[in-house]
Amino acid sequence: MKKPTFLIIIIMFLIIALSLMRVIVSNNLSTAGITLLKLENRLNSYKIENTNLRERLLNFTSLSYISSESSQLGFVKNKTNFTLTKPLPLAIKQ
Repeated sequence: MKKPTFLIIIIMFLIIALSLMRVIVSNNLSTAGITLLKLENRLNSYKIENTNLRERLLNFTSLSYISSESSQLGFVKNKTNFTLTKPLPLAIKQ
C-alpha cells in the first residue's frame, strides 16, 4: 500500500512543479515580447530617420545643389584652362 501513495505523491509534486515552471516561462515570454515590441518600434524609427538622412545627403551632394550654392556664395566659373604640365605628343615619328 505504500507504493501507490508514494507514486501518487510524486505525480502530484511533478504536476505542481511543471505548472509553476509553465507560469514562470509564460511570464518571461510575455515580458520579452513587450521588450521586443519596443525594440522593433525603435528600429522602425531609426530606419525612417536613416532614409530621411540619406535623402538629404543625396540632395546636398547633387551637382545642381552644389552649383546653386556656389553661385549664391559668389563663386564663378573659371574661363581659362590651367595645366601644370604640357600634354605629351600623340605619336613620335621614328
